[in-house]
Amino acid sequence: MSALSVEEISKVLDLACEMGREAIKNKSAPSYSDSTVSEEFLVDLLKQAMAQLGYDANLVNHHGGHAFPDVSITGSGVGIELKGATSNRKFNGNSVVASTMLPNLKKIFLMYWIGSAGDIGYKDYFDCVATPVVTHSPRFQLDIDLDKNASMFGTDPDKVGTIDDVIFTGNGIDSEKIIKWMSDKAKRKGETPWWISTDESLPTGSTGLIQLNKVAKDKKKEFMKYSFLGFPKILAKSSPTKYAGLFEWAIQTRSIYADRDDYSAKGKVAFNIPAFNANPIRLPRSVQVAIDALSNDSEVDAKELKKIHGRDFADVDDFLNWYEDQLQQNLRHTYAKVKSLDTNNIGEDAFAQILADMLISKIDKSSITFSN
Repeated sequence: MSALSVEEISKVLDLACEMGREAIKNKSAPSYSDSTVSEEFLVDLLKQAMAQLGYDANLVNHHGGHAFPDVSITGSGVGIELKGATSNRKFNGNSVVASTMLPNLKKIFLMYWIGSAGDIGYKDYFDCVATPVVTHSPRFQLDIDLDKNASMFGTDPDKVGTIDDVIFTGNGIDSEKIIKWMSDKAKRKGETPWWISTDESLPTGSTGLIQLNKVAKDKKKEFMKYSFLGFPKILAKSSPTKYAGLFEWAIQTRSIYADRDDYSAKGKVAFNIPAFNANPIRLPRSVQVAIDALSNDSEVDAKELKKIHGRDFADVDDFLNWYEDQLQQNLRHTYAKVKSLDTNNIGEDAFAQILADMLISKIDKSSITFSN
């Protein structure tokens, strides 16, 4: 039998996806849990579809490990990368350096399984790439809902070049061309090209760093809200660990360069706290910055807060109860500067609790989303 053509493999993929959706509908598919389950199920579907169409299922090679793509079809020059997720329709793809890319390929498909939607489908892998993003090195970011015209590949001036010219060159991916394109794009946006992150966090479509004061207003509001909810130690007294983790998180997940002045601008602001003193008292400006951030209407995904804090929260009330305690601990130091004004003798603990309650009251609970 001659090698399968791209068109024949497309029909295999069509049938495999149809069989997968039917299996999910009939509850004969495995429950989606992780990438291992996803890969095994998708590979099995490919082999079933091959056999049903009269092809040899043994032509399907599942390479596993770090090979790119995960599957190849013997003799065809076609590969299939496998991706799965509970609900997310965007994925970290392969490194643009592609040191583990299989040789002699002329086409790569992306086959995916979205567990919560019961959705199994496929697309041309590189039609799903709007731009590389930066983790510890430049990687393709895959979006299965991306309009093909929004792909980074093409002949327009803002594109990196055609897929054949950049990916299937005969010598593997032209990573130097991609990285130069990334660098030029970042510089045009006023960003600094970089790739220094230490984990697989996914920046949202950026290829360089941008200063916080240059971020769009709505994005800055969201960023500041996440900052205070994720790093309440911002409000603690000065120490070498006051901003521990915050700046790394900002770079790794948002490609934003922030500094301490964004949170702890010098000066003080007057606050009315009748339980403490009938007259206004002056507190660090960081308290007002926190109020502004926590009271804005930006939505916050609880999953990211869980990741930042390294702990689970049952619901928004569970999180806010824990967060209130963190605020109280980190605001306790403010009492020392106003102790002489404590006409009602409420003391340090009660004062810190009042400040924590004041900040908590500014948070719209419905803006923190918990998904099942």
